[in-house]
Amino acid sequence: MTLEPKVSVIIPVYNTAAYLKECMKSVLEQTFSDIEIILVDDGSTDGISPKMCDDYASSDQRVRVLHKENGGLMSAWIAGTRQALAPYVCYIDSDDWVDTDMIEKLYSHISADNIDCEIISGNYIVEKAGERRKETQGLIPGVYTAEQLSSIRRRLLGEETRPVTMSRCMKLISRQLVLDNLSFCNTNISMSEDVNIILPCLLDCRRLVIVKDGYFYHYRSNASSIVHSYNPKLLSNLELTDKTFREIFRAKGIKNGNEQMDREFIIILHLVLKNELRCQSGKVVKRVRDIFLRDDIRKKVQSTPLSISGSANKLIYFCIRHPNTPVILVTKAILTAYDRKTNS
Repeated sequence: MTLEPKVSVIIPVYNTAAYLKECMKSVLEQTFSDIEIILVDDGSTDGISPKMCDDYASSDQRVRVLHKENGGLMSAWIAGTRQALAPYVCYIDSDDWVDTDMIEKLYSHISADNIDCEIISGNYIVEKAGERRKETQGLIPGVYTAEQLSSIRRRLLGEETRPVTMSRCMKLISRQLVLDNLSFCNTNISMSEDVNIILPCLLDCRRLVIVKDGYFYHYRSNASSIVHSYNPKLLSNLELTDKTFREIFRAKGIKNGNEQMDREFIIILHLVLKNELRCQSGKVVKRVRDIFLRDDIRKKVQSTPLSISGSANKLIYFCIRHPNTPVILVTKAILTAYDRKTNS
């Protein structure tokens, strides 16, 4: 390992032996050499992943392995961050991969004056069976500081297209910025967990760079798991994130934080509805109506102004606002047809 790494690459690993080789190849071959690579084995149970991690450490001095009891993705990258030695961290999930010049290109945008408080962000490509889609940050490429950042902070959440992707991946982040905000992280959160750390980091950073083009990160979307898995705890998780993120806005002094979160709640309800519609068991109409006719949710949906432009999102939003049997069944049929098309 280099004596003074400039970037710590943190890779959480949990039963991802099938993808780890491709991920590690893309990291080990980075054109930027001053890196350390921390593989965090989060209690893998496949009998393969832990040994693969150890083998990489044995064959390359830049690689360190942290074996820990299973605690979930957030606990894994937190553990890796606390062990990191470099002033910048770069998070890569072990079932994804990156271009070999990603770190070099991102690092070229850092500022020596903001080493403890900046975020450099690229874009990413969704790699999915039947579909390969470029995803771009909402902000135009450039450097954002001072009043520009203040303006961005008033609209980080609650918009159909976020100005900055809330993923911890595809970015270089000042390690100190992350460490200073770990107290906000709630490891009980299982969806939107990246928002839990990127939100306070964006509210604290003094310099944000959006790299032009920069489609360095390849996000592997497992279509089968999205379509066939059903998470009955999704709504309760949404309610937990809502409470957690409102507290972050309050602690950071963002005056319109509650307004942002009111809109964000409705936007995430889109995922809750799609989760219910994709459930393979019966009684879909009852489940959807039980959720979206609940008094508190119904009131929030009807009283929160929200601008939706995408045609697919318009359909989901219409169903959220009008959860009657015909609308629910038509929406489910259209979503099913879309899934079949993009997963074939």
